[in-house]
Amino acid sequence: MLVSAQPGSHRRIYIIMLLIAAVVFSLDIWTKSLAEAAFAREGDFTEVFGWFNFTLTYNHGAAFGMLKNLPESIRKGVLLLLPPAVLLVLWRSYVSKFKPSEILGPISIGLVIGGAIGNFWDRLPDGRVTDFIDWYYRSDNGCLPQFFPISPGTCHWPIFNLADCAIMLAMGLLIIQSLRVGKDGGISG
Repeated sequence: MLVSAQPGSHRRIYIIMLLIAAVVFSLDIWTKSLAEAAFAREGDFTEVFGWFNFTLTYNHGAAFGMLKNLPESIRKGVLLLLPPAVLLVLWRSYVSKFKPSEILGPISIGLVIGGAIGNFWDRLPDGRVTDFIDWYYRSDNGCLPQFFPISPGTCHWPIFNLADCAIMLAMGLLIIQSLRVGKDGGISG
């Protein structure tokens, strides 16, 4: 049984995770549909600040474009099998060790689940994920590693979406959580 009604059970943890996951998934799908409705074609953009655009693009790879150069048959297989495998590892590594009073860990896992399902859901119809958050800086001296030039004088981080934000935030929270491991071997809140 996933949720136990017994005192001291993990019911609170499951509820937190599922609520966070549902909110992240819903917001992710909604913002992707807004981005597609706002722009006529891939590459269209709106400047928000001098370092931030909304730019419609489609990612055929994994996070930040990784794996996009693999042959399509391999890439699709990896990208359809990887999310469930990662979620299973997270479940076995973290959720089973949470104490019923914890909050940080369940929030983190909820963010990962919602983000992973959002990108997985978006990828199912045509093998691509909708990205639209474009963060960049201006430079005439070349780009830092991980940034790349799109137009003369600008260095862009790979374009991403709300699901990616949730997953990256969760990874940061899980790092903080892992630094707070209790003396008894459990994970402290």
